[in-house]
Amino acid sequence: METIEVTLARELGGNPALKPLVAAFGPVLISRDMRRQDAPGWQGAPPALDPEAFSAGRPLLPEDGFQRPDADLAMAVSALVPLLRASLPGLAGELEVLENAVAKGSLAPDAIWDAAFGGDASVAGIAPELLSFVGTEAVRPFLERQAEDLARLIGGLPWQGDICPVCGGAPHMSVLRKPESGEDFITAHGGKRFLRCSCCATEWAHKRVSCPSCGCEEPEDLVVLRDPERPFERADCCTRCKGFLLCLDSAELVSVPHPDAAALVMAPLEARAMARKFRPLAGHIWSGLMV
Repeated sequence: METIEVTLARELGGNPALKPLVAAFGPVLISRDMRRQDAPGWQGAPPALDPEAFSAGRPLLPEDGFQRPDADLAMAVSALVPLLRASLPGLAGELEVLENAVAKGSLAPDAIWDAAFGGDASVAGIAPELLSFVGTEAVRPFLERQAEDLARLIGGLPWQGDICPVCGGAPHMSVLRKPESGEDFITAHGGKRFLRCSCCATEWAHKRVSCPSCGCEEPEDLVVLRDPERPFERADCCTRCKGFLLCLDSAELVSVPHPDAAALVMAPLEARAMARKFRPLAGHIWSGLMV
C-alpha cells in the first residue's frame, strides 16, 4: 500500500484541479498518520472479551471506551494549530484564540476529549465545528494506534456487524481488496469488501452487495455512482435509507492507494452523491464542505 504522500502526489500529477482540496487537508492526513506511528498503544490489561457476545454483534469496547491520553492532548492540539493555520488560512483568527487557550491551560483534556466525541465542550471565540474538528484530529491518532493493538484480540473471531468490531464506530468508506492466496475465488471474485471505521480506522470484512446502514440487498435499491474514467472509485448509494459509502476497488490496481488519501481524492464523487440527497454513513474531515 502506498503512503499518503505518494498517493496524493500521483493524483495531483494527473488532476491539478485537486490542488486546493489536497493543500487544505493533505497535510492534516499526513500529520495524523505520523502521529499515529509515534502514539502509544493500549496500556495495561486488555479489555475483557466475551467471544459469544462479540460474535452476536457487541463491539469489544463500549462507546468512547478508548484510553484517554490526557497528558498528551494539549500538546497534540498545539502541534495541530500551526499546521491548520497554513492549510486553512481563513481560520487564522479562531486558531489564534485556540492556541492562546492551550497556552494558558484553559483548554482542559476533558474539553478536547468531549469535543472529539460530540460533547458540549466550548471555548469563547471558537466555532463549535472548529473545536470538534481540532479535537477529533488531536485524538484520532491515539485511537488508531490503540485500535491496532485491540484488533489482535479479536482476530479470527466471526463478526457480521455493520459497525466497527473494536469501537462500534460507523464506516465512512469501503475497500475491495484482492483475495488472499488460497481463498475461494468464486466468493472473493473481484475483491473482498472491507469497511473502514470512521473513528479508529479498523477494517472488517462485510458483504459485497449490502447497505451497511439498513441492510438492503435489493439490486434495484442499490445505486452506484462513478466516473467512467475512474472505474475503481465509486459511491455505493441506497435509495431505501438514502445512505452512501465511498468505495475504492483496489483489486485490480497495481499500486494500491492509501485509503485516507483515496477518500480525499474521491471528495468530488462524495459531493455528487450528496447533491443527489444521499447522506454519508459517517463523514470525513472535509465532508462539511460538501453540503
